Amino acid sequence: MNNMLRTWVEKIRNNNVNQVVELYHDNGLLLGTFSNIERYGKELITNYFENLLKTEIDVEIVSEHEYKTDSLIVTSGLYNFKVDGEIIKARYSFVFIKTLASWKILSHHSSELPKKL
Repeated sequence: MNNMLRTWVEKIRNNNVNQVVELYHDNGLLLGTFSNIERYGKELITNYFENLLKTEIDVEIVSEHEYKTDSLIVTSGLYNFKVDGEIIKARYSFVFIKTLASWKILSHHSSELPKKL
């Protein structure tokens, strides 16, 4: 698993809002599984995780597909959220950007998998 993705999973499991939000770029965009709005910037991203992490959350990476350059990493795939004992199957895409100090999440899309037709 990509180190940045592994770190994100660990921070979610630690249930610490500030540690999760610190992974996001100041101009980051989050299209979260559990929200119907675009969350652009740290304030809206913080609000999302403050609400989400009020419950017990776990994340399991099911699949990962990665493309990497010197300054960008794009990783997409499937993951499962375990929220209060319920499994929610979802898909994700992360774009990580290298800054002077560290790698940050520039864009994160996550949505529940559609029900089978």
